[in-house]
Formats: sequence, C-alpha cells, structure tokens
Amino acid sequence: MKYILEIPENKIAFAEEFFKSISFVKNVKAIAPNEITNTAILKDIEDYESKKVVPTPLNLAELKAMINA
Repeated sequence: MKYILEIPENKIAFAEEFFKSISFVKNVKAIAPNEITNTAILKDIEDYESKKVVPTPLNLAELKAMINA
C-alpha cells in the first residue's frame, strides 16, 4: 500500500530518517509536486512520444459531444 504525505520543507530530513527507521516501511521516496506517478499516464506519454500511438483528431463539435455524453 502507498501513502502520500505532505511534509513541511524544514521537516523533510527528519521525516525521511524517521520512516527509514521503521522496519515495515519498504521504501521512502520524495516526490516533486509536478512529478507524474501514475504508471498508466506515464506509459501513455511514452507511447505517444515514441509514436506507438497517434492521437485521433477531433473537431470542437465532437469534443463537446464527448463531454456532454
């Protein structure tokens, strides 16, 4: 199970040491506020950048129809 905690800048070092000292905590990793951690989103971005997928062009009417569906 994963938890996301927001810790003040001045307490980061203490918090990391604290969590690392707990025997059942497997991993401690700081995540930047703008970092994408969702694996599905990351895979989609990689697929798009490597040209494995091509976005389907839609016009404004089609987009509105999808939103209002």
